[in-house]
Amino acid sequence: MKTVAVTGASGFIGRHVATAFRDVGSTVRGFTRATVSPDLIPLNYLDTDSVTRALEGIEVVIHIAGLAHVSSKSLDDPLTRYRESNVSLAVNMVKASIRAGVGQFVLLSSAGVLGQASPPGGFHDSSTAAPYDAYTMSKFEAEQRVLELGLGKISLTVLRPPMVYGPGAPGSYRRLCNWVDRGLPLPLANIVARRSFVGIRNLCDLLVTIATSTKEVPHELSTMLVSDSEPMTVADFAKQIAHVRSKRARLLPVPSWLLEWALSVARLQEEYRRLALPFELMPSRARAIFAWEPPHSTTEELGWALER
Repeated sequence: MKTVAVTGASGFIGRHVATAFRDVGSTVRGFTRATVSPDLIPLNYLDTDSVTRALEGIEVVIHIAGLAHVSSKSLDDPLTRYRESNVSLAVNMVKASIRAGVGQFVLLSSAGVLGQASPPGGFHDSSTAAPYDAYTMSKFEAEQRVLELGLGKISLTVLRPPMVYGPGAPGSYRRLCNWVDRGLPLPLANIVARRSFVGIRNLCDLLVTIATSTKEVPHELSTMLVSDSEPMTVADFAKQIAHVRSKRARLLPVPSWLLEWALSVARLQEEYRRLALPFELMPSRARAIFAWEPPHSTTEELGWALER
């Protein structure tokens, strides 16, 4: 049972990751930028000396901290802000990890670095990156810098999840749940593009598997996708949410061109991408290297989320 550090431990993903490692008997140090709980350690991620001291005795670092779920429209200089939060933090964390003698570093990135929409057959672990906005450009740059700095000095894994859902999840998942709970009609019946999602327990399970495995991951295979077993349309995802909540999903057959126009007029083009464009992931490296399969179905994950 290893000693694990989790950055961003006050956030949705970080909280669940820290809990998952404690559940398997690991000693966990949860770090956050500010004091929000007596169980968490405030840390300036950009102060290399402070981070190095904080990581003494740590065997595995799970780096989650960064900037996400913030619209570029609300930022004066989106790329600079995202680079400061996603690239600079990751670079400093891996440098400090090497100095502190940490054996393993896992960077949580995003499948969004592969592009806005998946090609026929979906994205694969080896698909060429095509970041398309300030957020995905910063995540891809963080991947490259971490892999470059850590090569030959520390065991590295970069994990690329799609939208992560579960109890307390922000963003699109929360909005979709709110619409279903309020019984509002959703213009999704004509959307046929399938998208991949990953439940928080499935993501945590793979992180624990990676951190506790004795297998060496070749550098050229260290970047890998993670998702639930089956992609589905957003309409089907909404139906699953409605089912576990004993609600009725009210889906309207709005033509995709009309939906795109309406969201464009409302300056919500990003919402159209998340709803209507295909984003299928076909992970294989986690299965090949760790014999890992998602332990929970989407229905199980949504039902578990409802109980919390």
